[in-house]
Amino acid sequence: MRTVKTISAHKLIEYAFATPQRRVTIIENALEPPTFIMDTMYPDIERAVSHFLVSKCNDSSRLDHLDSAYLKREANTEHHEQRLLNAMDAIAHVKSMSWQLAESHTVHLAGNMPAGMELGGISVRIKAPVVLARRQTGYRDPFICVVKPYFGKIWPLRTNEKTERGVLFATLLHWFTEQELSHLGTADIGMCRVADVFAEEIYFGAKRYKQRRKQLEALAQEIADRWDPIADRLETKTSGRTTSTNK
Repeated sequence: MRTVKTISAHKLIEYAFATPQRRVTIIENALEPPTFIMDTMYPDIERAVSHFLVSKCNDSSRLDHLDSAYLKREANTEHHEQRLLNAMDAIAHVKSMSWQLAESHTVHLAGNMPAGMELGGISVRIKAPVVLARRQTGYRDPFICVVKPYFGKIWPLRTNEKTERGVLFATLLHWFTEQELSHLGTADIGMCRVADVFAEEIYFGAKRYKQRRKQLEALAQEIADRWDPIADRLETKTSGRTTSTNK
């Protein structure tokens, strides 16, 4: 069980719009990640996406290599087969969607960039694969942002024409850029973006972001406050199952 209070950006945004029952499950899964969360191919795809974006979407060789490998891989279970199909579907969407990279943008691999930020008593894991930069006449430092692909097939960032999930996610990315990457340049809210890959949609941060930052901090604080009680309850359940088994 994880003792450090850590949650992914993806799950923090989901938590913001979740039912009370789902919120408990999100924290439980953060404490004890189930296999079905850990066995996706998305981390490998995200690494390949970073090189695709650095090439301004002209070099898809790493994505193609993964696609070919997944196609040849033998699925041992229906679950594994679905994982492979989802992965190949994600690659196809990555290649076909518009990432809205302007000519003035340069894209850099994240390298040793911080993996996340501290917020409201928890560590929020960002792991953005690339940094986007733009030079502007009259400014010494470049304007920067991070780009983050989002692989949420069953939980899209748009619901009933409402885009708040995506906007809140991109606003978090802007905050992360401002807080953790100030040595690289000036965070630009108009550049920070999250890409909902399966929906092939790009979301940018909110121009007026103060209230959304307060919302994100309050959500993080709520998770921090609930973490230990839920961890204790899980520990009690585990101890109870162990005791019953040993009788």
